[in-house]
Amino acid sequence: MGDYQDFCEAYGGCASDPDFMDNWLAEYAGDDSIKSHISKFDYTDLIAKYKLTSNEVQQIRSYMNIYCEHDFKNQKDANGFITNENRWDEFPDIRSLNEHGSYTNVPGILPKFYRITCEILDITKGNGAPLTKATKY
Repeated sequence: MGDYQDFCEAYGGCASDPDFMDNWLAEYAGDDSIKSHISKFDYTDLIAKYKLTSNEVQQIRSYMNIYCEHDFKNQKDANGFITNENRWDEFPDIRSLNEHGSYTNVPGILPKFYRITCEILDITKGNGAPLTKATKY
């Protein structure tokens, strides 16, 4: 236990503190996972920054929660899940039917909200086919 005790003391903790390691990991481990980006994102600035309604922000948050809860690696998977579960009615303000070249009427979200979700996920570019048209429905 000496090494662990020394480690704890070096970081201002105590080996008998059951929460010390969790707190240390949260502060120093630098979790870059998708869940981490989603959980740390401050949704309060979205209304002013993107001129959104509170309903739109709530729908973005719900969309991101689905993404996180199911450990999706890309938005295509999240959109597929929402489609398969027939849940697009939960997203009336952000949903769209998208065209990606030969792929038409693919359920997803409008480009404005796609950009916001990319910001939340801290990604700059997807690897899917470019969007050619998006129609709100």
